[in-house]
This record gives sequence, structure tokens and C-alpha cells, in this order.
Amino acid sequence: MSRIKKSLRYHKGKPNLVVIHPPGTLEDYPFSIPQYRESYLDFFKLAAKNFNIFYVRNKNKYRGQGSFSEGYQFKNNVFQLYKNKIYARIIYNKTTLHANGGRDWDIVNKWNLFKITSDKFRSYQMFKKLMKPTYRIRSKSEFKKKITKITTDWAVFKPRRGGEGKGIIIGPKLSIIKRMKKFDGIIQEFIDTSDGIPKIINSYHDMRILVMNGRIVQTYIRIPKKGSYLANIARGGKIKEIKKKLVPKSILKIVKDIDNKFSKYGARIYAVDFGFEHNQPYLIEINPQPGLPYKEWKMYYNIWHSELLKTLLGAIKP
Repeated sequence: MSRIKKSLRYHKGKPNLVVIHPPGTLEDYPFSIPQYRESYLDFFKLAAKNFNIFYVRNKNKYRGQGSFSEGYQFKNNVFQLYKNKIYARIIYNKTTLHANGGRDWDIVNKWNLFKITSDKFRSYQMFKKLMKPTYRIRSKSEFKKKITKITTDWAVFKPRRGGEGKGIIIGPKLSIIKRMKKFDGIIQEFIDTSDGIPKIINSYHDMRILVMNGRIVQTYIRIPKKGSYLANIARGGKIKEIKKKLVPKSILKIVKDIDNKFSKYGARIYAVDFGFEHNQPYLIEINPQPGLPYKEWKMYYNIWHSELLKTLLGAIKP
């Protein structure tokens, strides 16, 4: 494939932005969730001042060098089917696109970063000093062997990849096997967050720090619903937004150290989840594709969009 002319990545002086999601229609997730659809539309309206915006579903439409066979164009505040080839200047990767950018185009997040942050065991290998002991398992027999290394009474099983709390099992380590159907993933020691975080919350929780190019853009607490230990919004968890000044300095330092390791991957967007056990912070996991904010999250809604735009524009090299 011959090199694509840089001029094709622009139209009327504005660079082409491609937002790509997994296979589906315009009405499928995330647009099937009214709050997500509203947030995306608000962002697209904001970004339209700086970009020509295209929306693609399915990485199979990728043709290399930041180009796609077809998609939708966001024009005059509506989506229009676009059957011509699309040449991206910037790609906002919301799927598993195996691309790292090129001379005249870039991607947020690059595949080299995504494969670390989306893989819970890879993340552990890079940041094991920040996390509870974690073991890779691939079978029932390996689970039985590795569970003996867990020192806490409770254990956590997680699929190696995936989000929204899907497939996670938490419970007494001697009985957790009864609830397991698949054994390909990781097991971890349980983080007992029941004591909360001083001056912020006094119950089970996780603290999410959303980072864009090293900047902390959003900070909030996720609280599990009664009877659950999973704080994911998709699992019924609730959000409590907090101001950055309330975030413990220990967390700010850890986030800085994490981003220092990620800075070599260029423009980046990710979320880091923490749990406090007896006032000691532990890294739970890293989310490489945090969802856009809901409008009811008033503290950071507009900031989130403006910082996302800033991050995407910052990926454009002269």
C-alpha cells in the first residue's frame, strides 16, 4: 500500500477525527445508553469546531495507515452514512484496534499501551509493588495450586481481560471454586476496603482517577450496591464525585509514577482504580477505555469533554 497523502487527512483545513467502537449499529452500546449517547453528542458538537468527525463501528473496516473503508460522518449535528474511504488524522480508539499511528496520523490509545492496560496480568507484572499478590491461572488444577498462595481469607478471580465487572468473582477462597465456570484469568488477594478513606467515605469503595496525558481530569468514588463488593456502574455501583484536593497525596504520587511509565506511548487516556485497606492504598486495576461522563456528574462533565478535545488535538504533530 502506497503512502497516503497527508492532505487526504484534512478537509477544509480541519483534521479528520475517527472515533471507532466495536461492531454494531448506531443504536447499539454505548449509544443504547441515553446518558452515553448524550455525552458523545455533546462532545462531537464541541469537537466539530476543530475536527471533521467520523464514526466507525468494527475494526474490520480498518484498511491500514489510519484509513477505513466506510463509516458515518457527524455533520450538522447528525450522523450521515459515509461510503467513501476515510483517512484519519487522529483515531480515538474505543475498541481493540491494533495500530500505533504513523508519520502523518496518530491514535489514542496506541495498541502498545492498550495491550498492557487491558491485560490485568500484564498490568500486575508492571506494577506489582502497588498491588496485592496476583497469580495467573489457566485451568482448574492451576487454580487449586495457586489458591494456596493467597494469604487472605477471601480471594478475587478476574478474567484476564474485560471490564464493567464482568466475570469477577469475590468470596471465601475455599469456596470460590464452586462459583467458577471458567478458569482462565487471575486470582488476587482480597482488598478489604470496608474502613473507607479518611474524610471521604467510611464504607466499601474504589477510587477512580481519570488521566489524560498525565493530567488528572476526574476524581470520584464508586460505591457498591448493598450486598455487593463490585463498585462498577454496570453492576449497580453509585458515583460520588470528589474534588482533586481531597485525593490523598499518596494516590497523587502513585498516579504520577504510573503516567511516567506510560508517557513514552504518546497521547493517552486511562483510568486508575484504587482501594484503601486500613488507610493503605492498593492499585486495583487500570482501565484503558473509560466511558464518557454522564451529564448528572456535574462536577467534571464539561471539563472531561474539553480535556478530551485537548488530548486529541495534542496528538497532532506539526
